Amino acid sequence: MQIDPKLATIFFAYQEFSGLVDLGEYGLTKNQHRILFIVSALDDINIKKILILLGISKQAANVAIRDLQDRGLVDEQQSEVDKRIKYLHLTKAGQKLNQEVGQDQEATLNQYFAAADGDWQGAMEKLAQKYLSQLE
Repeated sequence: MQIDPKLATIFFAYQEFSGLVDLGEYGLTKNQHRILFIVSALDDINIKKILILLGISKQAANVAIRDLQDRGLVDEQQSEVDKRIKYLHLTKAGQKLNQEVGQDQEATLNQYFAAADGDWQGAMEKLAQKYLSQLE
């Protein structure tokens, strides 16, 4: 069975994209960054939905979320309807950090789009090629 080239392009482009920024410089793990991004991008996101979107264990999420809370980057709010449901929100510090990381990613991504004359598929192909160039 041969893999659809578009699928391969998306996969390898994402691998390159996810490594565009050194998360260690921001004191973040990959899971923490993904949590910050999801909380920023989606309104009223609860922990259960984060687990589903990230495909990580409850334990892994709890460790990441607890650290983000301890650092004052996210806060938790119980649902008024069901006290078992906890929603996450970015604090001002969390918004600032997420914006800094996002700006770095966006700046690099914009370079790929410029090199591809704004063509989405061309930019993804360039990202995928950059990732695969590590094999050479």
